[in-house]
Amino acid sequence: MPVRISAVAEDSIAQSLGWAPGDQILAVNGEPVEDELDFRFKSTEDVLSLKVRQGGSLVEHTVEKEPDAPLGADFEEFRIKTCGDDCIFCFVDQNPVGLRDTLYFRDGDFRMSFLYGNYITVTNLRDRDLERIVEQRLSPLYVSVHCTDDDVRAEMMGHRTLRDRQAEKLRYFADNDIELHAQIVLVPGYNDGGQLAKTILDLYDLHEQLYSVSIVPVGLTAHRKELAGLRSVTPAETRQLARQVERWQQWFRDRIGRGFVYLSDEVYLMAGLPFPDEESYDGYPLMENGVGMSRDFLDELAFQAEDFPDALPEPRKVTLVSGELTTPLLRDRVVPALEGVSGLEAHVVACSNLLFGEVVTVSGLLNFKSFVARLKPLAEAGELGDLVVLPPDCVNFEGLFLDNRPGQSTPEDLSQALGGLEVVVFDGDWSGLVDRLADLVPA
Repeated sequence: MPVRISAVAEDSIAQSLGWAPGDQILAVNGEPVEDELDFRFKSTEDVLSLKVRQGGSLVEHTVEKEPDAPLGADFEEFRIKTCGDDCIFCFVDQNPVGLRDTLYFRDGDFRMSFLYGNYITVTNLRDRDLERIVEQRLSPLYVSVHCTDDDVRAEMMGHRTLRDRQAEKLRYFADNDIELHAQIVLVPGYNDGGQLAKTILDLYDLHEQLYSVSIVPVGLTAHRKELAGLRSVTPAETRQLARQVERWQQWFRDRIGRGFVYLSDEVYLMAGLPFPDEESYDGYPLMENGVGMSRDFLDELAFQAEDFPDALPEPRKVTLVSGELTTPLLRDRVVPALEGVSGLEAHVVACSNLLFGEVVTVSGLLNFKSFVARLKPLAEAGELGDLVVLPPDCVNFEGLFLDNRPGQSTPEDLSQALGGLEVVVFDGDWSGLVDRLADLVPA
């Protein structure tokens, strides 16, 4: 598809060519352009032949510029490609009705993997996509592998055929020096046990370019009507998994100098086990996938706590809101650190998830409905103190809750529902939080 211009910078090459929003770039140096990434890759030369549709007319330009110099045009966002699978554990299928449209979209776009670290499968990657990824060095890529046995993959991922050429495609990337990171969503009865061991060993064959494998327990909600009968990973299974992965990591470190396979924080929380130390995460390459985030969270708290004031000017009380899974962590590690400041009282409130079901216990999927049901009675009883702090991932980049209904969309809406009590989303800055409490003007 052509690339459509959305804006043109002042005094730019694009402006001198008469480009305007709505114009379309069709080709660069005789090659068609598929999207903005494709255009930027193909327009780095110092001499360009451009074919552009301007105001309904087809125009050709020859441009001479410095290599890599921008042309000064912004482009409309490309249409994201959908996933080529129908996984039995797909979270999109488990969403309740009434959420914003984007939460029902299955992203399977390699460009989003390169740009934002989204995990994708390789099912819908065509040969020309593979070649483009290599040619344009769209690296690293984050791949949802789940299993390397073709029959099990077909059953788990809803393939119309038994083969999506996953092994062949991963090998092609590795042979062409594309950095890879793999993910396994662990589904009991499907890709655990011997299948998990096989998958890890198969992926290890690619270890020179495949740098990590993260294991995440399957997430199930209360909205699974007419879907495959699955069960969650049990605490006993997470403890066994943690022991197994610790042995694997030692074997890998002895051979390649890194752990190679890593568990999501959720596994350690479910198992009731301490998190590995910082060195075990090999630089935290998978933090955005929930691997090592809690260790970094605790280490950052300890580091910042060294600079906490000895006391607050006036007594203050803060309420930390959490999902049930992380509540013990906050109570045992965060509250004592905060209460080391004289005059600061901290307590934790655990919220059940009323939108996705009580089986969902992570903080990042909490929502307005769950917050207000748990917090409003406490607010009316005067038990929430001076400030309510929500978990950091409970809003999107626009600051909106998952349920996102009129009057129930933002932390400000929640504040109003709690009688005007100040509500903030935690931003990772503990020192800033303590300073905020010190400077807070009582209502």
